[in-house]
Amino acid sequence: MAEVIILDRDGVLNTIVVDPEHGTIDSPLHPTQVTLLPGVPEALLTLNHLGFALAIATNQPSAAKGKTTEKNLRDTHARVLELAQAAGARILSNQLCLHRSEDGCACRKPQPKMLLDALRDLGADPTHAWMVGDGVTDVEAGQRAGTRTAFLGPRKCDACKIFDGHSAAPTVWCADLPAFVRHLEASRPPRP
Repeated sequence: MAEVIILDRDGVLNTIVVDPEHGTIDSPLHPTQVTLLPGVPEALLTLNHLGFALAIATNQPSAAKGKTTEKNLRDTHARVLELAQAAGARILSNQLCLHRSEDGCACRKPQPKMLLDALRDLGADPTHAWMVGDGVTDVEAGQRAGTRTAFLGPRKCDACKIFDGHSAAPTVWCADLPAFVRHLEASRPPRP
């Protein structure tokens, strides 16, 4: 049975973009805006070496909101994949939801459809999978799909409050993707 890591994208693999005019934060809307977070290609390669199949499940509503084109979104995602796999890791399943939350689709996290589709693509059972993200919706989607969950972000009191009022709570809380990988390495028996 395959073991799977399903990754959120923005804030997990790549940086969030700050609009200099308005000061708002958003996903990259064009391939030229893509910058990976430190250590991501190496962390992904280590996950592959540990025996995990990798997938991405990401909400990308910017085209539906009129902020960019669907082509730009797909080209941006291709750039994230190119950079993320630069060290030799392989991401085998990509799930993108292009809807806004008000569209009421079945795929947008916190709904579990993208995660379940990735698990089906990779022939995996949810009990052999992790959902790794930087938002409550990632943790909720993972719990609904039956996976373990990892929340990435600083463990400050204000960050802890994001789970107040939610039934979701991550299985583990790590600072970033490399820290999550170190957690997995420490908790796995040595491979023969």
